[in-house]
Order: sequence, then C-alpha cells, then structure tokens
Amino acid sequence: MAYFSHFIEKFRRITYSGRYLPEIDGLRFIAICWVVCLAHLGTYIADAVLQLNNQSSYIHQFLLEGTAGVSFFFIISGFILSLPFAENKLSKGQPVSLKKYFLRRVTRLEPTYIITLLLYFLLRVFVFQYETFGELLPHLGASLLYLHNIIYNSHSTINGVAWSLEVEIQFYLLMPILAYLYLIKNTSLRRIILLVLIIAGMFYSYAQQYHIAHFGNKACYFFGGMLLADLYVLDKKNYQQRIISFLGLGLLIAAMFIPGYYASVYWSLAKLACLLIFCWLALNSSALKKILSFAPIAIIGGMCYTIYLLHVGVLGVLRHQFAQLVFSNHTWINVSIHVIAALAAILVISGVFFLLVEKPTMKRDWYKFNCKKKEA
Repeated sequence: MAYFSHFIEKFRRITYSGRYLPEIDGLRFIAICWVVCLAHLGTYIADAVLQLNNQSSYIHQFLLEGTAGVSFFFIISGFILSLPFAENKLSKGQPVSLKKYFLRRVTRLEPTYIITLLLYFLLRVFVFQYETFGELLPHLGASLLYLHNIIYNSHSTINGVAWSLEVEIQFYLLMPILAYLYLIKNTSLRRIILLVLIIAGMFYSYAQQYHIAHFGNKACYFFGGMLLADLYVLDKKNYQQRIISFLGLGLLIAAMFIPGYYASVYWSLAKLACLLIFCWLALNSSALKKILSFAPIAIIGGMCYTIYLLHVGVLGVLRHQFAQLVFSNHTWINVSIHVIAALAAILVISGVFFLLVEKPTMKRDWYKFNCKKKEA
C-alpha cells in the first residue's frame, strides 16, 4: 500500500504559488471525464464499435452534451486565472506581476502544447498520410500561434480539441483588463454587472452556437468563473451540513442531463446556473472538498491538460483496427472491453507523457538550467 501511495504521488501536480487546492483538481477531473467519456469515448463506441450512424438519435444528442465539459473547463479557468486579481483588488492581496503572469503561460503550458502539436503533425503526415507536409504545414503554423479558429474558421486540422485552447488564450490575454471590474467598490453592483454579463453572454453564445468558437461566444463561462472568484475571496464559507453535499451532487447530475445545446437558451442558462452553484458548493463544502480531494480523483484531474491534448489521438489510432475487434457476442461485454481498453490506453499514454513532458514544466524556472530544483 505504501509503495502504491508513493507511485500515485509521483503524478501529483506541482503548483506555481505553493497554495495547492486539491478540490480544484477534483473539478478538473469532472470536466475531463465529461469530455473524454461522454463526448469522445462515447462517440467512439457509438460510431466505431457499435456503428450507430443515426446522428439525430437520442444517443448522439446525449453524447453531444459531453461538450459541456469544455464549458466547465472555461468556468474553472475563469476562477483560477481571476483569483489572484480578485484577491489583490478586493482584499488587498499581493499585486499580480504581469511579467510573471505571461511568462508562466509560456513556460508552463506552451511546451506541452507545442510538443503534442508536432507529434500529431508527424503522425498525420508520415504515418497515416492524411495530408502532405506542404498541405498541413500552414495549419501547424496557425495552430502554434492559436489562430487556426480565426484564420481558417474551423477547428485545428492538427488537433481538433485545440479550438478551446485558442479561446482560453484569448481570455488569458484579456484577464488583466477584465480584472478592472474588481475595482468597482460596491459589491452588489459589481456582482450584478457580472451576472448581467453572464446572462447576456449566454444569449450571445446560444445565438452563435453554430459558429466557430471565440472568447465572445464563450465569455459567459469565464465571467462565471470571475463571479466565483469574487464570492470566494469575500464570502468564503465552510458548509458542514451533509445536505449541502447532496445538493451539490444533485446539481451536477442535473447539469449533465439538461439539454442545453441546440435546445433552448433558457435550458442553457439553467445548465450554467447548476454548474456555477455546484462549483461554489464544491469550493465551500467540507464533504464535497473531501470527495474531490480524494487522491486518484485529484491526480487524474491534475493531469487533465495532457489527457485533453492526447485522448482524441489515442481514440483516433484505436479506430483504425482495434474498434472492429469483437470480443464477445454479448454487446454489453464487447462494449465494456472496448471502454476499459480505451480508457487504459488514454491513462497510460497520458501518464507517461505527463511525467516526461508536462510535470517538469510545472517547476518554477525549470528552463534555467543553473537554477536549484524547487517546486513552484
């Protein structure tokens, strides 16, 4: 048991500030499971294994809701990125150094992103020969600069899930400006403004749901994260009641089944409200924090960036031959084996990549070869 615990701890993320909130990684775990298991693994099973081709079926419509996991990621990012600004401007916390803020983006997230893009590029050109080198090179350049959505009005040809990272970088660049909202002294007025931005943003998001994503049509989720940061800094709670944890879990389950996309803007608002209230309870309920801090949950959540970038590629490789294998005449047994095998492949490949590539970049000043080793 001690050896297993030591092995598991090797995969725990390193935080830049030294203030580790395992419940945040627990929220990331929910988001990555939502995306991987429902949107992509579910579609892989339905299309490649079961060969259900009716895109209008209830199953495909339900799987489509898995993309809400990305929206959940946007909420979490909004909270994490705005929290230092909220602490500085609302409670006289430490000033945010913009130099360190932007440098951290380059040193922490870019290496993993660049290496995965180059890996996908080489596989697509030289292994699977989907495109020629010359055909794909401009798309690689656009993706590396986070401009593929803008230039080509489509998701990245190199790695389709990179569309959300292009939206994230737009928020990252805008966050120091958006943080001026926290300078509004009247707490009620400031939060009303954020709520108006969230609601108006959702109406715009719903109207733009068939268009390529950008910050504007995803802003409601980031503003939701900013509102959570505001509440967290000034109104932090410690809910001990068990009913609070049940309420939070109920809201999360409801959010998963509310048909927000392509259904109704009001359902979309209800879905977002459920997610925001769940996040608030998760950050302030002792029971929920304990659940979300459970080591395997927090550790997988801490690896979400690597998993997010690699899981579609793993499933794409499995589609070629493995998906057609039949292990049993019983559909549920065959599907179960495919699900377990796919999840195992995603976790193993992502785990190795995380240890070799992403985790080393979590250390402060890792790029300075003469610096002392220390955790960020």
